[in-house]
Amino acid sequence: MKFIGKKILLLLFLSCLISLGQEKVIIFSINDMHSRIENFSKIKPLIDKEKVKGNKVFFVCAGDIFSGNPVVDNYTEKGFPIIDLLNRTGLDISVIGNHEFDYGQSVLSDRIAQANFPFVCANFSGGRGELSNVKGFEIIQKDGFSIAYIGAVETGNFGRYPLTHPKKVEGLFFTNPIKIFQDYRKINETSDIDLIVALTHLGKSGDEKILENFNYIDLVIGGHSNHIYGKRHENGYMIMSGKNLEMISKTTLSVYKGKIIDFKFEKIDLSYEGLERDSNIDLLIQTYKDNPSFYKKIGYSSINHTRAETGCFYTEAIREITNVDIVIQNSGGIRSNLKKGIITPIDIYSIDPFGNGIDSFLVTPAELKFFLKKYNKRYSISSRTNVELKLNGDIEVYRNGTKVGDDERISLAMNDYISNTYSKYLPEPLYAYPFTTAEYIIKYLNNHAGEILNFENCNRF
Repeated sequence: MKFIGKKILLLLFLSCLISLGQEKVIIFSINDMHSRIENFSKIKPLIDKEKVKGNKVFFVCAGDIFSGNPVVDNYTEKGFPIIDLLNRTGLDISVIGNHEFDYGQSVLSDRIAQANFPFVCANFSGGRGELSNVKGFEIIQKDGFSIAYIGAVETGNFGRYPLTHPKKVEGLFFTNPIKIFQDYRKINETSDIDLIVALTHLGKSGDEKILENFNYIDLVIGGHSNHIYGKRHENGYMIMSGKNLEMISKTTLSVYKGKIIDFKFEKIDLSYEGLERDSNIDLLIQTYKDNPSFYKKIGYSSINHTRAETGCFYTEAIREITNVDIVIQNSGGIRSNLKKGIITPIDIYSIDPFGNGIDSFLVTPAELKFFLKKYNKRYSISSRTNVELKLNGDIEVYRNGTKVGDDERISLAMNDYISNTYSKYLPEPLYAYPFTTAEYIIKYLNNHAGEILNFENCNRF
């Protein structure tokens, strides 16, 4: 009995020693905001409360700050409002997501200069250009506790580029976002770093691969696939916090001698009206949203359209404006549904936030077949021709009931994200339209003023 008593005392003594050496760290995390700003006023009070308690508090973002809200995307200085709000809420660091390139490199460079926090990305090189100063990792310190954040962005597009318009990443060089972590093992040897975090925009499967292959990474904070989780996986922990600033995650860590010994993940629903709001940030958000031109009536919809029905509306509008035989639109480029009631420009910019242009082509039936076979993605289509897919994979095109001959041409239009991404499967564009797809859809609605839109049961995929 005496031996057991001494053993218990020894365990209690060791437990006390560990407790004395423990560090309590809190990390607030967001990802894939896509320019949504409405819930920012609820974030600052959450973070400030933890700081008052004396905790070591970090606030980080796992990418895709931009693209998705006209208030931000069409501001005079594109993206300015959301960086301003992130500055005011005290963001410590962000990884560059694929949609950070949507405004172009010059604008991204301006937004990085505006930010009071660093952007990181280890698997790209800005060469001698405007993004050449972006580092692969940064060390952020709070009250003597330091975390090294290593950044990585997905490269899922053709040519190992991020999923953005190809023209927006010209001159940049991207490498494998998983293998790049091999180059940063040496950070683990730095004695004054307490934790090493992979701050990524790769998606859940990419984050899992990092933990499976690199045991020096303590935690992966990820984005891109819009999951919500906080869990242990293989050698470390991984978290992701949804999308569109619908929530913020709060992760509480107990760290002893550079190791996480306790992990608690909390989801905070930012739509909850009971959360405290910062009145100054509320006023600023309202100021940014106060643009009367966004809210004027340009049309009316008699139903709530599904995403497929919205695709019909979208392609029909572009086909009428361009006066071509066929228009296709990638499903991923339609980001919201056409809702019942008055239609305003902000509705159209929400459906189509990316600012893409339009390219038109003249193609033979064989060239159309070749392109569609290589494209092989989900898309909406509007056509004044009849396109028939045969069992053997051939395509036959009929115009006014007559088959289009092998040497005849079909006029085809699409947004220039598709045409640039798949340019090697298309002839040279016949014409590049000067305005954006959203602007042409607004023009279509103005041309049909007084009409009521209804694309119910349309499913042209």
